[in-house]
Amino acid sequence: MKNLFFCAAQLLLASLCSISLWAGDVEFPGSVPILLSNQSVRKDIGLTKSQCVRLDHLRANYKSDARSVTAKAPANENERKASNEVIRQLNAKYNASALAILTPEQRQRLDQVGHQTLGGVMLFIPRIQQKLQLSKGQIADLENLRRGGEVFANQVNRDFEAGKIDLQERLASLRQWRINQTGKLMRVLTREQKEALRLMQGKPLTPA
Repeated sequence: MKNLFFCAAQLLLASLCSISLWAGDVEFPGSVPILLSNQSVRKDIGLTKSQCVRLDHLRANYKSDARSVTAKAPANENERKASNEVIRQLNAKYNASALAILTPEQRQRLDQVGHQTLGGVMLFIPRIQQKLQLSKGQIADLENLRRGGEVFANQVNRDFEAGKIDLQERLASLRQWRINQTGKLMRVLTREQKEALRLMQGKPLTPA
C-alpha cells in the first residue's frame, strides 16, 4: 500500500508539474499513463498484455515530452505560466489517449481507484462535482483551495529551481500538501456528499 500512495504522489506531481494542471475541465487529475504503470492498478482493473504495451509506449512518450518542457527552469513568472500551460495540454492529450485504450468497465474502475489514491483531489473534476450535486458556493470554495495550492506549488518549485531545497524535499513538501489539502477539500462537502464520495471508491484496490 505504501508503494501505491507513492505512485499517487508521483501522479499528482505529473513529472514535477504544477497544480495548475487541474484547472479547467479536466477528465482526470495528474497523469493517467503514469497511474496505469502501477502493477497493482494494472492487475486490479484487468489490463491485457496488449493494453500494457500500448500504455508503456504512451508513458515513455509522455515523460519524454514533459521532460523537454521542464528541463529548463523558468526565468520569470510569465515563463512559468507558459510552461505550466504546455504541460497541462500535454497531460490532457496523453490522458485522453490512455483512457481511450480502456474498456468502459476498466474506465469506471479507474475512477474508483482514483478516489482511493487521490482522495479529495478528485473533487476538482467537473463531472465528479456534478455527480455530487455541489452548489456554486461549494465549487467556488474548491476553486479557492485549488488556487491556493497552485501558489504553494509554484513557491516550492521556485525554491527547488533556486537550489534552496533538493528533489526529495520538493517531493515531500508536495506530498504533505496533498495530505493537508484532502482534509480541507472534504470539509467543503456535506455529510451526505462525503458518503456519496466514499461509495464512489468501490472495493479496495487489490495489491499486485
